[in-house]
Amino acid sequence: MGRPAGREQKWYPISKLGWFTGHIREGVAVTRRQLELLQPARARPYVLDDATVARVIRVHRDQAGDLALFQNQADRWKAGPGLTDAQRAEVAAYEKLLAQLRELNSEVLAVAAELSHGTIETVLAKSDLQLGAEALLRRPRA
Repeated sequence: MGRPAGREQKWYPISKLGWFTGHIREGVAVTRRQLELLQPARARPYVLDDATVARVIRVHRDQAGDLALFQNQADRWKAGPGLTDAQRAEVAAYEKLLAQLRELNSEVLAVAAELSHGTIETVLAKSDLQLGAEALLRRPRA
């Protein structure tokens, strides 16, 4: 993986692996919670405004860039000399958490992109005729 544009990579010793693992574990929990909070809005997307959806997208795009830096660090640890078997196992566990966070982050971005098409501003910009037609099209047939 390369370095995200505009971000300087700093390298840390393997002794910092525990801190990195804790940080990523917390990121998994927070991102999972964000996804849970966005799910109900899929049924009622008009409850969110443009600014909220844009912020979610911006934060999670930034997070995606940070994940590249975290993976670079793992790659450097793995390539370094003298890792013990226990350290290799810890790096592998760290990478598994990174993959989980990457997946959750992608899901949040996908849901936010979907929600961006139905914010309150989008609904308010539509005519009454347009809203009525959409409501009729959504209505289940008897």
